[in-house]
Formats: sequence, C-alpha cells, structure tokens
Amino acid sequence: MFNDYKKKVIIALDFNNIEDAKTLIDKLEGEAYIYKVGLELFLNCGNEILLFLKKSGYKIFLDLKFYDIPNTVYNAVKSAGLLGADIINVHASGGIEMMKAAKKGLSEAQETAGKKIELFAVTVLTSFSSEDIKEVFDFHDNSAHNGYPENTAESIALHLAGLAEKSGLDGVVCSPLESLSIKKMFGDYFKTITPGIRLKENNIKKTNALGKENSVKNRHDDQKRIMTPSEAFRNKADYIVVGRPVTHAAEPLASLKNIYADIKTGF
Repeated sequence: MFNDYKKKVIIALDFNNIEDAKTLIDKLEGEAYIYKVGLELFLNCGNEILLFLKKSGYKIFLDLKFYDIPNTVYNAVKSAGLLGADIINVHASGGIEMMKAAKKGLSEAQETAGKKIELFAVTVLTSFSSEDIKEVFDFHDNSAHNGYPENTAESIALHLAGLAEKSGLDGVVCSPLESLSIKKMFGDYFKTITPGIRLKENNIKKTNALGKENSVKNRHDDQKRIMTPSEAFRNKADYIVVGRPVTHAAEPLASLKNIYADIKTGF
C-alpha cells in the first residue's frame, strides 16, 4: 500500500528565515518530496521560499490556516493557489459558507494553474489537550449541563470534519488519534493530514542540525495528541506532517530515515 510512502510524509519548514530552510532542504535532498511552509517562514520570506521550492521540484503545503469572512478567504485561497501551493488549508470552524467560498477560490486557481490543488480544513489543533478542549469549548456551568454531551477532541473533530465534507473539501487536518474515526464516518476518499508525529525514542537534541540551541524541553514539546508515523498510517492518515523530530535532530537525514523505517516495519 505504501510503496510511495515517502511522498506521504510532509516536512515542516518551521524556521524564521530562508537560509535555515534551504540548509535543511539540502540535507534531505532525494529523501523528501513535500514541504510545509507555515506562518513563521512565510511572514519572514514570503513568496521567495515558494518560488525556491517549486523551482527545485518539491510540492508545497501552504499552512496558513485561513479564517475570515467568506469573500476574504475566497480571495486568499485563490491567491495561495496561484502562488504555487499544492495543498492549502482553512479553519473548519469558519463554517460552511466560508469553506464553500474557499472551494470556489481553489477551483478558479486550479483552472488557471492547470493542476490539482488540495484543500483541507483544520479541525482541532494537536496542541490541545482534553483540559484545553474543556476550557475553550465547554462554556456551560456544570449545574447547567442537563444532558449536554461533554465536548472532546474527537467529537469536535468529527463535527468539524462533517462541515468540511459538506463543503466539498478534500479532507481535514486532524490529530492521528481522530483520523480513523473520520475515515469510518466519511469514507476513505475523504483525506486526513495528521501532524503530531513523534518517534518513540527521543530524537530531539539540545543542539539542532543548524548548530543552534533548541528550546524544546522534551519530546512531546507543545504537541499533546501524538502518534508514531506507523501508528498514524495504520489509522489511515493520507499524509503525516513531521517537524521537530527532523528539524531539531542532530542528523536530520538519519532521523527522516528512522521515520521511514518505522513506517516500513510498523505499518
């Protein structure tokens, strides 16, 4: 099933400058095929990193998580598609009208670009714990519950995935813990991208591959709902996003190969 598993692993370029991003890309040449450009990198170097990735033949997941009024998101998604992104995301909590506007912008970008571009909706961030979920979403007083179901990451993710599916999106970004439930509810055609990927051993060193001090305190860092690469794929993830286990590793290429080995032996 995963003869092309390397093309299902997205490497997160979580840097604040293009030089560090290029250094990592050079180290992973021939082993990585899709890169994620998020807010930090995009705000610091804009289209320059996208042009570099496209010229180098890589696919781009532009992870800007658009959330705004429908017309603004329509224009943002269309612009992102025209910049060369292959995968774009919005927040599912923006609602059906917003997501349908995003889909319209995507369709117009696809027509102009002449290629398939995938659109995903973010459900519940993997940095949210059960306590965080209750703090943000469970706003009823305990005495006033009277039958209200307790909000959980899974129930909220499934609800938001349903909105995304109704809106015609390709799939959702979710924790690997929710991927299988989403697949069971909406079918294998509805795709999942799963961040929160960590190997069981501690791959994060005090100094990263760029020779810089690393502020991560432990292997879980701010990701709370996590799985190994093979566990995520067993939960039917279509893509996994890997960041710090590679970017903060003393030897990022060796770390990426460990991730591939986990997929091959554990799936």
